[in-house]
Amino acid sequence: MPLREFDAMRLCYRYLSCLLLALLVSVPAHARWIEAQGDAIIIDNDVAGARAQALEVAISQALMVSGGSVSSVQQVVDGVLQATETQWRGKGSVDQVDIVREEVRNGRIYLTVRADIWNRDGSCPGTEYKKSVTVTPFEIAERSQAVYGQVYRIGEVSAERFSRQLGSRGQNLTVKHTMGRDVGLNKALQQRDLQQLGRLARVIGQDNDSQYVVFGVYNDLSVFKNGSGVFGPLVSARYQRNYSLTLYMMDAYSGEIVTRANVSDSARWDFDDQPEVDIAANYFWTSSFGSSLQQGLNELAQGIDGKLRCEAARGRIVRVEGQELQINLGEVNGVKAGDMLRVVHEANFIDSNDNYRQKWEVSEFMVEVTQVNQTSSIARLDNDNFLSNVQINDWVVPAGAM
Repeated sequence: MPLREFDAMRLCYRYLSCLLLALLVSVPAHARWIEAQGDAIIIDNDVAGARAQALEVAISQALMVSGGSVSSVQQVVDGVLQATETQWRGKGSVDQVDIVREEVRNGRIYLTVRADIWNRDGSCPGTEYKKSVTVTPFEIAERSQAVYGQVYRIGEVSAERFSRQLGSRGQNLTVKHTMGRDVGLNKALQQRDLQQLGRLARVIGQDNDSQYVVFGVYNDLSVFKNGSGVFGPLVSARYQRNYSLTLYMMDAYSGEIVTRANVSDSARWDFDDQPEVDIAANYFWTSSFGSSLQQGLNELAQGIDGKLRCEAARGRIVRVEGQELQINLGEVNGVKAGDMLRVVHEANFIDSNDNYRQKWEVSEFMVEVTQVNQTSSIARLDNDNFLSNVQINDWVVPAGAM
């Protein structure tokens, strides 16, 4: 194939790869079922009016987690109050609200709602804290493809470079750790076991105090000869090398896939006479293949950063004592003394098909940050009550996201 024709095809191939990356990272996030409570005083026996106010408070609490807010009144269908009218408008989009419990006592009405919330409009509520990300070493699907050039360390080294690129992109993320060993992604993918992938994400996230975990696998590192050499077909032609790298970004709390992205390309392999190539050396990353791969890593970092830009930061509670709790967000995440945080309970469960499901319950507790360390903070309840029912592995969100 003539060189110009090959280069044109390569450019077209990269364009299609970039298009695929854009499509993959723009997939909307999964719906989130959030359970929240609201109450209101009953004035002049107006139960319906108090019910509407309590419902607005409950939906406001649910939307707070996704950065939305209640603004007016609209119909709610489902649950006990099928004829009740309320309305909301916010950056989180409410698909469905179920009234799961209603109680009237001592002149007040108490409601518990379950809301199905999406964030669709591309705005960025609740992003004042940096999200923590753990990047694991990228794995190789077919290790036999790494024999040519002995490029077995390409996953480890490229993951480190991706981590640096991701961490330097802006104010949204802090890449806390890059682990130094394979974690079992390839095995889980070969077995088509996404539940195992979710379990891996939850364990790694908890071990590394991270909200998200990024896995990666090289699906292709094959080598081929291109065109004809001066002494006849394929005699002195240069080698080309393919790469196809797929990333899986996981929510470390729920174990769900947030997004999946892929970059692919083919470039000249400049090391035909070298039985072993030092992947960490500068000469590799300035070669034709290394430059192409670096461009692919940059594109992936840009896509992942954009995907997480509008996700709210969540801190895991690691200690509870009386009126005080400690969370795994600190100075590196942008937490400051005096910040107000809302406690959220996790009530995750395994459904009838053995799938792990995430459920959130917004509590009534608001805590104020009193001490900030590098990677953790201490917060205290702003009244004389105790943090009843608050447990380790519950989490907090900034109250300002509301």
